[in-house]
Amino acid sequence: MSHGTSRARASLARALSGTTIRRRLMMPEDIADQLLDPDEEVLLALPGIPDDKPRIVLVTRDEVILGRWNAVGYAPKDIKRKRAVPTGDVRGASYRPGLYYKVEIDVRSAWDLSIEPCTVEDGIRFAHALQALATTGRVPAPMPPADVVAARHARGTYSPDSVENRMRAAWDRAILASRHLWNCEEVHSGPALGWLYPGEHTFLVLIDPVEVSTAYLAVTDRRVMWGRAPGQRTKDRAPSDVREAVYEKRFFRDVVRIKMHDGSSLKLSPKNSDEGHEFVDALNTLLATGSLPQELLPFR
Repeated sequence: MSHGTSRARASLARALSGTTIRRRLMMPEDIADQLLDPDEEVLLALPGIPDDKPRIVLVTRDEVILGRWNAVGYAPKDIKRKRAVPTGDVRGASYRPGLYYKVEIDVRSAWDLSIEPCTVEDGIRFAHALQALATTGRVPAPMPPADVVAARHARGTYSPDSVENRMRAAWDRAILASRHLWNCEEVHSGPALGWLYPGEHTFLVLIDPVEVSTAYLAVTDRRVMWGRAPGQRTKDRAPSDVREAVYEKRFFRDVVRIKMHDGSSLKLSPKNSDEGHEFVDALNTLLATGSLPQELLPFR
């Protein structure tokens, strides 16, 4: 069986299809060949955050493997197994929120394994699936998006049925619904409750992470606004003030600009062109039809 069609490669691709893979992670194309036998099947996979030496957890029927590689330079290298424990020795897994978001894997026969996932959502889904695998022997169906959002806020002070939680969940979905999220940095929904009015519903969010702060361009049912977090200062305009959204190609950094009828504008440099074009197309569709594009509606 060739490497290109090996069971290990194919199953790893399936396991990774529901996770966030950032470009800076420099995921090696042959990581399955380096860490697994060609006929092994990957049941679950969780990539870590980008780093000089990124990590990934692979779960097969026989082993839970912590892999690592060197991402310094132009191509990944030095792919190796950092640790491996029998899958039967795993008692369960949990997602631990805090300053750093970690998935903890409880191992009977050795030290526990842990990894900081690319996104909170990836950590929640992986911990749920591995916990079920450890207790039932089967990989469960993927968590529904609504359950992931509820789990994300389950440890907070917000009731799932509260106005605050509905506002926060809408903000989350507006970010997570992007088809190109894998090119983004991790974004937290903290600004939502500090900026939004009671009951305000978010349709679209575009982000620009810059060093320790993140700029946001958001569209809600009451306004369009620009803001930067940490911080409380925002610039906002009424929906009736908006004429159109345009994508401007620039030499250094492209710009998404929301133009107003009075000649003023709100602008932001998107992390990548795909997200910028998607935001512009969605906002113009919303202005023209009163509804978001069909492919985004299930997320809202």
